[in-house]
Parts: sequence; structure tokens; C-alpha cells
Amino acid sequence: MLRQKLLLIILGCLIFSGICFGTNLSGETQTNIYYKLYKLEPLPKIHYSWGLTDILDAPDNRILYELARITHSLNVVGEYVNKARINKCVYTCARVNKTKPKILCSIGINFSPWHRKFDKKLPPTDRGPTYQAEVDFFRERLKLIQKWVGEANKKYMTDVKVSALLLDCERFYYKPTNEKWNKGMQEALDVIHKIGQTIFPQARIQWYGRGIRRPDGSRWMKTPYFTGKEIKSPLSCSLYTLPEFEAMRETYRKTCVLADELRIEEVTPYVSLACGYRRDIIKKLRWDFDWDYNIIYSHMIGAELNIKWYGDKPNIFAPYNRAKIVIFYPRPFDRRSQAWGKHFVAYVRGATGITNLEN
Repeated sequence: MLRQKLLLIILGCLIFSGICFGTNLSGETQTNIYYKLYKLEPLPKIHYSWGLTDILDAPDNRILYELARITHSLNVVGEYVNKARINKCVYTCARVNKTKPKILCSIGINFSPWHRKFDKKLPPTDRGPTYQAEVDFFRERLKLIQKWVGEANKKYMTDVKVSALLLDCERFYYKPTNEKWNKGMQEALDVIHKIGQTIFPQARIQWYGRGIRRPDGSRWMKTPYFTGKEIKSPLSCSLYTLPEFEAMRETYRKTCVLADELRIEEVTPYVSLACGYRRDIIKKLRWDFDWDYNIIYSHMIGAELNIKWYGDKPNIFAPYNRAKIVIFYPRPFDRRSQAWGKHFVAYVRGATGITNLEN
């Protein structure tokens, strides 16, 4: 009887461990990932990400804490985040900040303006009821998050900041021959920018897709999601095919050239680990959420984006010293990218000067 009880206890512990941590690709549990994260140094730059979801609801907070400690941020989806998740973000960031890190841990808010209330059939020049509904929705959600953050800081006697608004609008497309359309597009993007600045005046505002890309894997073009006349903010580019490392460097170089033309200094890279656009015979580049390429590429991009020596040699690598922050897409430990944890460990090792890929 005693032996049976012991077996049941052990089985229960194993099941609980599986619920808390899940399983990663290559048979590696997130428990193992946690111990690898625990041994890593924090990244030299703030790394934001697409908004977290499941990990904020997990009963075990060890991986969440290590993620916050290493990246200096926790990120939420502005449209859907609730008070409980904000509380957990503030509490976790505060725990990290009590250790007196060189870079304080803070909160990033992801938002996709003009994708929620605005009628999809309308042009950017429309100023009807769905336009106003979109503007009101954005303002109301930011104010609600501001309120929740303030309440959590008061509850825990902390001062965790919202340090970034990460905005992604792929609803409008620049039209070279339609000035009226482009003007309406610029105004719609700028009204969102101004609201964000008003509610969170100390937060950086980062728009996705304001740079140069290779849409079909061979040609280069300016991304169509902005006109170039909007309120100035850092440009950005997508490093979403890491195994083609020279193409990623050229993507960043060309975006820096565009930034110079617009008199903008910063260029923010969005980085995909364990997923991205991979070669395909029909589409040339096809998105794959579950792409476990060789982790050397995650290690390489971690080193190049974070270690000044690489940025000081822009003709060999790229002018990566212009990247003050980095943003991960998709979200950390996204279930669709089963090898994300493994690649993140490799990335951090590269970024912090560890020259081996494994312990």
C-alpha cells in the first residue's frame, strides 16, 4: 500500500511538472530550459517581444522571471490584456529590479491600430463612425492599462514603467500616385502616435514595417505601411530568415540608408527565432512557424546585434550599433515554435560572448 501511494505521488509530481512547464522540441523540457536560462547573463540591450499570453497564466513563474531578467522587459497585447496579467508583469519586473540590474525591467505594450474597429472596406481618408471607434478604442485601452499599472505599482510599492508602445499597422498601403490617399494614411497613423505619446509620454514608440524588405526573396523594396512623412520614430526591419545571414545584414544596411534619407538615427530589428521565411519552390519564401534550423544562426545574430565589435564593422556585418533595442516575433515560447527556447538560449549566449553553443 505504501509503495502504491509513493508511486501515485511521483506520478502526480510528473503530471504537475508537465502542466507547469510543457515539453520543448528535441525532447527538452522547459524545466531544462529554465536551468539553462538561470545560468545566462542579461542581454546588453532591451529586448521586447510580441505580447505574451499563456506564459502569463502559467502557475509556475520561474521561466517568466528569467525571461524578464534576461530581456529587461515583459510584453502584453494591448487589445486583450487583463488586470491579472498586468499585475503579474508589474510584480515580476519589480522582483527583477530589486536585484539592481544595469537595465531596469519594464513593460512593453503591443497594439495593432486600424485592425480592430475601422471598417476594412473603407479607405484611410474616411473619418466616419468606425474611424472614431478605432481612435476611442486605442485611447480607452491605453488608459485602462495605465490605470492597472498604477494600481499594481501601488499594491506592490514599486515603480515599474511602461517603456515602449510597439505598434503594428498593416491595414493601409502607400500609393505613389494617390496623394489624397497617402495623406489620409499619414494622418491616421499619426493620430495613434500622438495618443500614445500623450498617455505614455516616457515610452518609446516603435512602429513595425518601416524599412526595407525582400518580399519575394530576391527583390528589395520599401515596405508599404508608411508614407515617410509620419511623425519621426525609429525605422524597423524584419530579420526573419536567419539562415540567410548575409541577406539579413543587407536588409539592415538598406534600411539604415533609408533612415539616413529620412534623418532618423535608430533602426530596430525584429528577429524571428526558430521560425521565419524559408525557401520554397513555388512562393520563393514561405512562412514557417516551426522551423528548427541550425542554432548557429541564432547564436550569430545574437552576437552581431548585441556586441559592439560587429556594429563597428558595418561593411563586413551591418551597422547594428544603430539598434538600441531588439524585438522578438513571435512571442517567446509560442507553442507554434517548439524550438524557441533552445534558439533563445543560443541567441543569448551569442549576445553575451559565450562562444560555445551548448553547456
